[in-house]
Amino acid sequence: MLTATPVLETPRSLIDIHVGERVAVGAVLFDVVRDHCLSIGIQTGVVMRCECCTSRSVRLRRDDGMQIELDRVYAAFVEVQPLH
Repeated sequence: MLTATPVLETPRSLIDIHVGERVAVGAVLFDVVRDHCLSIGIQTGVVMRCECCTSRSVRLRRDDGMQIELDRVYAAFVEVQPLH
């Protein structure tokens, strides 16, 4: 199993990641966003890779293989840290 090492960069939003980029989830702002993210498998510490970005959503794959599609409105409030 590969280990994930955070890059020492300023955290940014999930909406700003690029296809193929691997990130770890940090803070999720606002209870309503946090509750929605938890219900679809996104929580603090989860490592994911961006598979596709559209004008409506971000498609992600967790390291355990789970696929997630998150509306960009929610993605704007999910802090992520890039990994190498």
